[in-house]
Amino acid sequence: MTAREDEIRSKFRHEARSLLNHVVGFGDLLSGDADVASSDASRSMFAEISKAATALRQPVLEFLASILDGSEPSGVLRTQVYDHIYDLVSLVQAARRSMPPNETALADIHKVHEAANALVELFEGTTLFSRTSLTEAAMALHEVKSPERKQISGRILVVDDDAFNREILARHLERQGHVVCQASNGREAFSILSEAPFDIVVLDVMMPGMNGFQFLEAIREDSRLHDLSTIVVSSLEDTASMARCIELGAEDYLPRDFDPIILKARIGSLLEKKAYKRQNDEALRRLVETQARLASELRDAAAYVRSLLPKRLRWRGIAADWEFIPSLSLGGDCFYYHRLDENRLALYLIDVSGHGIQAALLSATIMNMLRGLSLGGVDYASPASVLSRLNRSFRIEDQNNMFFTIWYGVYDVSSRLLKFSSAGSPPAILVGPDGTVSELVGDGPVIGVDEKAVFGEFDEAIDSGSNLYLFSDGLFEVRSKSGVMLPWNDFVALLESHHKECTEAPECISPIKRIVDAVRGLSAKSLFDDDVSIVEFAFSG
Repeated sequence: MTAREDEIRSKFRHEARSLLNHVVGFGDLLSGDADVASSDASRSMFAEISKAATALRQPVLEFLASILDGSEPSGVLRTQVYDHIYDLVSLVQAARRSMPPNETALADIHKVHEAANALVELFEGTTLFSRTSLTEAAMALHEVKSPERKQISGRILVVDDDAFNREILARHLERQGHVVCQASNGREAFSILSEAPFDIVVLDVMMPGMNGFQFLEAIREDSRLHDLSTIVVSSLEDTASMARCIELGAEDYLPRDFDPIILKARIGSLLEKKAYKRQNDEALRRLVETQARLASELRDAAAYVRSLLPKRLRWRGIAADWEFIPSLSLGGDCFYYHRLDENRLALYLIDVSGHGIQAALLSATIMNMLRGLSLGGVDYASPASVLSRLNRSFRIEDQNNMFFTIWYGVYDVSSRLLKFSSAGSPPAILVGPDGTVSELVGDGPVIGVDEKAVFGEFDEAIDSGSNLYLFSDGLFEVRSKSGVMLPWNDFVALLESHHKECTEAPECISPIKRIVDAVRGLSAKSLFDDDVSIVEFAFSG
């Protein structure tokens, strides 16, 4: 077969299928018009025309296949085709004569008549190339009953240079509940897309001006249309054209003579995906808003906790400095110091289990009770008494399973004696004037777990020139760059080293920032996972 012969057969196939699709498509539309016809006679006539149009499909396709194979259609097949066509034409002519002049379906009847006559002329060989623009795209459309499912309506733009194809497709889609607009070429389609949003474009490939390939390329380059889905329907059956459309972003590529249920299913599937994506986007938007609100609340809570922390202290030979670094999720750290009388200073650090606003508020509540001396039935000058009362007042089952640790001490300026008790907290570190390091360890369990727990009370003499460090476990429970937790002994050595360096540097007021920075430098993360609190008391009196 020569290239010219192949071109002729291709054009013939396009033209024949297009006319057949017009006959079947408009005939099928009449079945829908039958539901609103003005009389029983009209309804019966529409149904007969629709039935005859549908019956024409299979013999015409067989007739067409014979011609394209290069063989002469059998006499039986030829007779069958012409009988079907003439039966249809007779029904149409009868309908046109008997229909009331105001019957809305007359236009569809006329279009069926035109397409059927053109099909006869095509097969007779009289109009094969008489049309200046052969139909390159057509579609067989008919309503197909599908399983019951929820219908999702969408906005669909049909782009095709064939007016019959556009109208058939548009009217069927409208009957399915979609909002449909039409464009005769790519440029007109872009103009429509710039004015209103659409969910799906049903696109022809072979069009004058901007063809389907160029249209797909333009969509891909326009960021405003990234959510637009495209289904290509074309008579081009070569795999290269199909692959190119898919590569350019088309969701699917359907031939002209596909089963209409396929297009309906594709559109339904795309609309479902879009609805699901919109739901996900909305859920994500709400999640982002919630996270932003939570982050704001956490910042407010951290600011509230910070506002409760004490001012730097200078009192009777005691100087106090501190550093507080709330984690991203905010923990339950709190610390405070205040005078009990003219000679005694209470000092304590609290760490509530867990993270978040609930832990922070519980921590702040405990601190406010201690600094306000509002915890009844307790001797605030006795650390063991304070911890025992807290343990009875804040039982874990009453605090949403939260517990806390606390190191509590009372320093007497007149006797230079420090009394302390601890409930599950890290030991305080005391560095003497000669650099000797001591760990002030308590023996009590965490607060709230055992109501009958007993808390020991210990005494420690404080020499002039000594420094006491209180800190939460968030400062030293970090994972190093090598992947292992920082050993306690290494942390104590680090603290001792920076304390010594600070005492030897006249410009160094307090080593606590150096200690925090040194631990951060060893950590595998730039931010601490937990709140970090460290308080230094320098005794010079």
